[in-house]
Amino acid sequence: MMRPSSRPTRRLFLRTLAISVVACLCVNAAHGQSAPSLRPEFEVASVKPHSSTDGPRQVTIAHDPGRLTYTNITVRGLIREAYGLKVYPLSRGPDAASTYDVIARVSPDASKEQTILMLQALLAGRFKLVVHRESKELPTYTLVTGKSGPKFRSVEDDGSAPEIGSGDGHQIRAHHISMKLLAATLQGWIGDAVVDATGLSGRYDLNLDFRVDESTSAEGPTIFEAVQRQLGLQLEAGKGPVEVIVIDHVEKPSEN
Repeated sequence: MMRPSSRPTRRLFLRTLAISVVACLCVNAAHGQSAPSLRPEFEVASVKPHSSTDGPRQVTIAHDPGRLTYTNITVRGLIREAYGLKVYPLSRGPDAASTYDVIARVSPDASKEQTILMLQALLAGRFKLVVHRESKELPTYTLVTGKSGPKFRSVEDDGSAPEIGSGDGHQIRAHHISMKLLAATLQGWIGDAVVDATGLSGRYDLNLDFRVDESTSAEGPTIFEAVQRQLGLQLEAGKGPVEVIVIDHVEKPSEN
């Protein structure tokens, strides 16, 4: 039989253990990292430096059933994919300009949210990434309709998922897209926050062709010119508070 005097000691031990577990979870959250045991991981993942002979010069991202592929992408690009926010500082790490090829195997049943958590886990494990969130006063763009109105086709909202890709000379080739999603897509190309203020609530098919190289010697319209000429929309510049991901620590990736 347990002696009465031992019960307070046992309760004190259990209480201390519970407080320790909560403290560990709070420390992980404060460093922008989820508790390792709670974050899903890719079944298999390969990370290697990109070679100019290994594929296209432009960044390519492919989401296939059971497989996720990033080609010629920087660490900042991967962080932006994992957290969906602009990344600061602009340069941090042993070689911020280096690009990588990442191939990961994931269950076809995994949700988008689970895949994002897996990518965050890969960055924490392979790149020793530590980040936190901040709000900064940064350039922003507001997507509005031009004087002549939209120049793209409205389609029936049949409940199907939007399709966004590239092809046939178009950097953006979209089907069944909303203006909110178009703003998010443009934000990915521009790098600064883009907010939809078009007032267009339907679904649309559209193509957008612009030069990726923003140098004055490059051919073709800039993304801002293309939005105005080809879509009948405008990107109005401004400034405002933007939530960003700040890099506290990152290293060259560990070998596969």
